[in-house]
Amino acid sequence: MKIINSDVNEKIIGVVEKIRLLDKLDEQTMNDLYTSLDEMVTNYKEKNFISKELAYNLLVLHDNLEGALNFGSYEDMEYISNINSKVSEYIEKIFLS
Repeated sequence: MKIINSDVNEKIIGVVEKIRLLDKLDEQTMNDLYTSLDEMVTNYKEKNFISKELAYNLLVLHDNLEGALNFGSYEDMEYISNINSKVSEYIEKIFLS
């Protein structure tokens, strides 16, 4: 599980950096993140444990997506909104299941 946490944390941080730098969130980056989050949710359901670092990074990602929606200058706000909704679903699967 440590490897998966590290992988997910790395991908979350990469997406947050792109958001903060106003870089485009390409489809491949997001698909990689979603795949890692799927693996994390599966492991969470099996072990019923998530590291504090990973939980914090998920919330940071969510906050940065919210900020991009409220204050960012992204050309495609619908795309960001869809990403934010999907991340919210992952957070709900983990924290509310």
